Amino acid sequence: MKKEVRPLVYTLVVLVMLIAAYPTYRLGSKVIMEIKIERLLAETGYDQDIYKKETVYDSKTGRYEMKITYTNELDHTYYYEIIEGNVLTTVYDQHNVEVTVPGQHELK
Repeated sequence: MKKEVRPLVYTLVVLVMLIAAYPTYRLGSKVIMEIKIERLLAETGYDQDIYKKETVYDSKTGRYEMKITYTNELDHTYYYEIIEGNVLTTVYDQHNVEVTVPGQHELK
């Protein structure tokens, strides 16, 4: 192989490896987020009242969020996400208007 082509081939190999690793990174971040938030919900006892639970990807922030509706509050939707080691909780009503100031819970 010519010396001029070698750097191009190495660059392409690294680029292909990075592209192939990206889905694995996203899957790993999703699983870690789910485990941490479900552990927090179990510790606080909120896991007993879950009516509907869904993991969604927020393309604006590049993070996964857990979207939960509780049986005793069907008109509110809770979004849980992890930011800098803390769980950020944001609550929206049925018109998608934020109804509380976001709260943070420190992960252990």
